[in-house]
Amino acid sequence: MLADDLAKAQICERDGLLYAAGLAEGRVWFEWSQNGGATKAPFPDGSTSRPVTSETVDDEQPAIEALETGEIVVACSQSDKVRTYVTRDEGEHWELVGVME
Repeated sequence: MLADDLAKAQICERDGLLYAAGLAEGRVWFEWSQNGGATKAPFPDGSTSRPVTSETVDDEQPAIEALETGEIVVACSQSDKVRTYVTRDEGEHWELVGVME
């Protein structure tokens, strides 16, 4: 089931796909589903989750939004700053695009 292994997960939907961002192992992880959350969709390597961040994050719920452009944006708190990450390939790779004090 989508996000069943993530703490404080946030879920959003776009074009029938569900996307989740939540906490595990001190980092933010991303998962997605093509069937309403019943199962997680695999990435090309067969795994079902991808780390959004390589650094540990504060223990707060991340925010996630799937944009009309196809990009997925995740914001999370790290060291008292809000960091925003974006993926343009369904969560395969993540890029830091903003830091707000």
